[in-house]
Amino acid sequence: MRKAFLPVMGALFLLTVLCSGVFAKMPLGERTSDSNMNVAWKFDFDGLFGQEQAASPPPLPVAPTEISAAAVSDSLINVSWNAVSGAVNYRIYRDGKYLTASSATHFSDPGLNGAARHCYHVTFVTAAGRESEQSKQACATTLKPPKAALGPLELTATAVSETQINLSWNPLSGALGYKVYRDGLYLMTSTAATSVPDKELREAGRYCYQVTAVDTTGRESEKSNQACAEGTDQVFAFKKTDATGAVSATKEILEKGRVRIDIEFDSNKSVVKPGYHQELKKIGDVMAANPELRIVIEGHTDNVGGKDYNMNLSARRADAVRAYIVEHFHVGKTRLAAKGYGMSRPIASNKTAAGRQKNRRVEAAVEYTIKK
Repeated sequence: MRKAFLPVMGALFLLTVLCSGVFAKMPLGERTSDSNMNVAWKFDFDGLFGQEQAASPPPLPVAPTEISAAAVSDSLINVSWNAVSGAVNYRIYRDGKYLTASSATHFSDPGLNGAARHCYHVTFVTAAGRESEQSKQACATTLKPPKAALGPLELTATAVSETQINLSWNPLSGALGYKVYRDGLYLMTSTAATSVPDKELREAGRYCYQVTAVDTTGRESEKSNQACAEGTDQVFAFKKTDATGAVSATKEILEKGRVRIDIEFDSNKSVVKPGYHQELKKIGDVMAANPELRIVIEGHTDNVGGKDYNMNLSARRADAVRAYIVEHFHVGKTRLAAKGYGMSRPIASNKTAAGRQKNRRVEAAVEYTIKK
């Protein structure tokens, strides 16, 4: 028994010595001993098994301050901000997207569209290449583009079928093209022609149009007068009217030699409105029924305004009526003439509003006696 015990004790003693040497070299714990040679070990198992935690990055530099944006024109916005000590340059962002970099504390952003809103923020970059936080956002809206000075446009709109309204206007020198609007919304662009059809109208009702001219810089002119016409099903009303008006007009013009055309114009305008289509159709029907008939369209005014002014205005209105009849009722140009008389032939007193209204008239007069 004693012989078996001694080898075992020797082995344990040797193992103790070896372990003491190993543990003494380990940096993970401490070995302590007291006066009685008792040895105690304290190990840092977190250091042995745990992972070292990554150090937090330093905070970003503070953003530039006092950023502002101001519209200078219809295509330019200026942006500025306070200088930051230690900044190598600044980065400018427009509407959330990087735009450019600048060493200055201001930036001009050209080539923008008119009446467009844009928002900016800036950052700065340090010598170490670190970018700061974003500044507060500053927004501005470019100015509205100036109108092109191309002169007035006179527009007419005429329903020609159940699904189509034709538009026409006067040409303007210097115009690169024309934009057409229907009921206030952009409809189409005509690059050269001064007449366009609005086809495939699908809803019955009244459609109103305006036109602008566009110059070589892309600026639009003031809008034309508003011209309206009835679309789709309403056009059938033109076809359903009876011939009573034409018969009456025929009798009056053949017996009296003239007939008044019930048509009015906007102030200082000579555009025939589509609402008078039926009234002018009476004259077209008379001339269609009497191929030998020749007529003079006469324009008259009241005495408001100067003599020359009224003479010119009455002539323009008479010519507009003549052109409308020729275009829409296929009357030969040689069978119709136009003449303005201004205020020279009143049929009522110009001292009253009612009298002046009667004098502002257009008449169709027989140019010569019809052969029987």
